[in-house]
Amino acid sequence: MARFHLQTLNAMLGLRLVGICSPTSEKRNDLRDEFGIENAFGNAAEMFQETNPDAVFIAVSHAVTFQVSSLVLELGLPCLIEKPAAYSSGQIAELVKLANKSGCLNMVGLNRRFYSTVNQALLAVMQQGPIRGILVEAHEAILEYRSRRQFDESLYGNWMIANSVHAIDLLRMIGGEVVNIQTSKREINESRGDHFTGAIEFADGALGTFVAHWNAGSGHGMKIYGEGIVAELYPLEEGFLRYASGRVIKLHPDWTDRKFKAGLYAQDTAFLQSVCDGTRSPFPASDLKDNFKTMCLIEQIQGRN
Repeated sequence: MARFHLQTLNAMLGLRLVGICSPTSEKRNDLRDEFGIENAFGNAAEMFQETNPDAVFIAVSHAVTFQVSSLVLELGLPCLIEKPAAYSSGQIAELVKLANKSGCLNMVGLNRRFYSTVNQALLAVMQQGPIRGILVEAHEAILEYRSRRQFDESLYGNWMIANSVHAIDLLRMIGGEVVNIQTSKREINESRGDHFTGAIEFADGALGTFVAHWNAGSGHGMKIYGEGIVAELYPLEEGFLRYASGRVIKLHPDWTDRKFKAGLYAQDTAFLQSVCDGTRSPFPASDLKDNFKTMCLIEQIQGRN
């Protein structure tokens, strides 16, 4: 994700990339040279002291995200933290406390919230009236992922937090506050489950459904139900609006989602604007306080709480 962020930031006017930090000298030096970053460091604390940055993007390995984020929040540096910010709601709560203590602006990197197709669909449904229902599917090819041996074993053991978080977070983004949830799960290949269903009630009256059958294929997708309209996004990067009248409209991603990793340009722009304004980023952004609720929902679906 660091490279995707750098590609996006490098295309923006009015900012300087003053430093990059990685424990791997070859990696940090290669990225420094490729993206014209002014300095490369092997120690984060040293980088912050030397560069005095206005904002920090945290896109490190999942194993150290909580540790690095804690340091940045303690220093009060506005930061965008790539998901997952931590592996539990308890750790997220600790980060919230640090952010509150330092008054630190923060955002959690959940770029699906900023997909142009997702927001086109949401706006179209809301123009017809209230949202009545949300169906989110988050199928994961976990056995295929494991066979690649690309990541540490601990990441696969937390795959719902590491990746399915995108889909579960969209349930909250669109449905709002969760007031009731009924879940079921089965453990076939994964000790924490790999077949999940959830029926959710939201405070504003909408009903949500979460379905995930890992190793069944088809990836992530979503339907948003309204009055005389349903938005279908399969995959989330594309989709259709289907009206009760029979009218069908194809959704098209905007130019930023076609040029960069989808959702990232809008997300990073929103974060940097909040830094300039000194205010919390508006909807659809998610900060640590909001992300805590998503993490709690994940734990409910997995039966961790």
